[in-house]
Amino acid sequence: MTGASALEIRGLAKTFPGVRALRGVDLTVAAGSVHAILGHNGSGKSTLVKVLAGVHTPDPGAQASVFGEALVLGQAESAESLGVRFVHQDLGLVLELSASDNFGFVAGFQRGPMGLIGWTSQAKRTARLLRQFGFDLDPSMPMAEATPAERTAVAITRAVAGWEKGRGLIVLDEPTASLPAREVEDLFRLIRQIRDSGTAVMLVSHRLDEVIEIADHATVLRDGQVAWDGSTKGMTVEKFVHLVAGTSDFVEARPKATHKKKGDLLLRAKDLAGDDLRGVSLDLHEGEVVGVAGLLGSGRDELPYVISGAKTAGITGTFEIDGVEHDSMSIATAQGLGIAFLPADRGNEGIIGPFSVSENVTVATLGNLATRGFFRPSSELRFAQQWLENVEANPAVASAPITTLSGGNQQKALLARGLSVHPRALVIAEPTAGIDVVARTAIYEQIRKCAEEGLALLIASSDVDDLIAVCDRILILNKGVMTGEAGNESAEKTAIIAAMEGVDDYARA
Repeated sequence: MTGASALEIRGLAKTFPGVRALRGVDLTVAAGSVHAILGHNGSGKSTLVKVLAGVHTPDPGAQASVFGEALVLGQAESAESLGVRFVHQDLGLVLELSASDNFGFVAGFQRGPMGLIGWTSQAKRTARLLRQFGFDLDPSMPMAEATPAERTAVAITRAVAGWEKGRGLIVLDEPTASLPAREVEDLFRLIRQIRDSGTAVMLVSHRLDEVIEIADHATVLRDGQVAWDGSTKGMTVEKFVHLVAGTSDFVEARPKATHKKKGDLLLRAKDLAGDDLRGVSLDLHEGEVVGVAGLLGSGRDELPYVISGAKTAGITGTFEIDGVEHDSMSIATAQGLGIAFLPADRGNEGIIGPFSVSENVTVATLGNLATRGFFRPSSELRFAQQWLENVEANPAVASAPITTLSGGNQQKALLARGLSVHPRALVIAEPTAGIDVVARTAIYEQIRKCAEEGLALLIASSDVDDLIAVCDRILILNKGVMTGEAGNESAEKTAIIAAMEGVDDYARA
C-alpha cells in the first residue's frame, strides 16, 4: 500500500492567546512509510500531534482524512475510530504491572466464560504479538524490570494490536529519547516491520542522524509553518540542521569544552552507594563542568539525585563541602549549601503544570519577593522576566502557562529558577532531553556561561555528545562503579562509549 495516503491534512492552524502555533499546515503521510516531523522547539510539532490526538481543537477551516475517511481534528474519538494511535515519550505504562496487564489496558483483555478475564490466554496473546515483532519477553514480567527498549516495544506493539493490515497510523513521539545506543536498532527493527506491513508511522524526533536512518520522508516545521517537505534520500544531518534552524550559515555547536584551570574544591563525595551506585567518589571544583556518562543502571541516573539530596533512601557515603563533612545530603541540606538541581524528568519533576512561567521561575524565591509582608504579583513578574532574559529566554512569555512552552523554553525556565537562588553548584540531569538542535546549542552556551561565572556544574546525560560539548572532564560509570575519566583533550565519543559498555583497555585520561 506504499504510496496511498494514510493521512491528509490541509490548512491546519492553531492559535493560542497571543501565539499562533500552527499556520496553514498541509501534510501528507503515505501508507507503508516512516514520515518524520522535524523542527526546533516552538516550531509547532507538539501542537500538531496534540491536535491529532484531540488534546487541542484547531482553528476553523482545517480538513483531514485517514485512508480517505474524514477525520475530525481535535476529537480523540474520531482519531481512535479511524485507527490513529499514539505512543508518547512517557509510554504510558504502569511499571508495577506486567506486560500482559499493560497490553490489556489499551488493546483489551481476552475474555473467557461469563465475561471473566482469561489470564492465560491474555498472556499467550501478549507473548505472541511481541514475538511477531521480534521481542521474546515473559508477559508476566513487571515492566519495572524491563529494559527501555522492551518497554518501548510493549507500548508500540499494544498500540498496533488488532489493526487490519495496512489500515493504521501510529504516531511515535521521541521513541528513542531514553534508549541507549545499542537498543535503538532493536526499536528500528520493530518500526521497519510495522512500516512493511503497510502501516504508516509518523515519527517526531530531534535526533537527525536517526531520522536519516529510519525515515523515508520528512517534514520540517518552522514558526508553525511547513518549511520543507521531501524524501530523506540524499539528506545529511548538516542539511537538516540548516532547514530546522532556518539559516544558511548555522553550524551545530558540538565543540569540545575549552580547557581551563580548575577553581577551588567545592564538593567532595566519597563512597556513594545506593540502588545502582556501588561506591563512587568524585570532586567538583568551582568553575568546572564535570560530566557523568554511563548506560542505564550504571548509576548515571542515580548520581545527580544523590548529590543534590533529591534521593536519600538507602544512600550511604559522605559529602564534604568547604572542608566540612556531612554524613547525608537532603534537599534542605543541599539548598543550604548552595546546590541547585534540575531533574531529568522535566514534565513530572521540574515544571509545575498549573502554574505560569513566572510562577515556575519564582517558586524557589517567593520569600524574598515580599515587601513588608506583602506579596506583589507585579514584582514577581518583573523578577521572572529578568531571570528569563538572563538565560536568553523570551521574557514576554513570563505570564503564559508553562505547559504552552516548548521543551527547550521549559528547560530555560527551570534554569532561570535554579540560578535565581544564586547557587554555588548546579546539578543537571539530562539537560537536553527532547530538545532540538537550536535550543540544545543555547543550553550548551548557558552551561558554559555558568562555569565562566564560577559555578561548579555536574551534568549527567545519556547523550555523550552533550558531555563532550560542555564538560571539562567526563566520569564514566559501569555497573555502579567509576571505570574511567576522560579529560578535555581525550574526550572521544568512541572511547567513552567503549568504557560505558565495559570494554577492556580503556585508559584513564
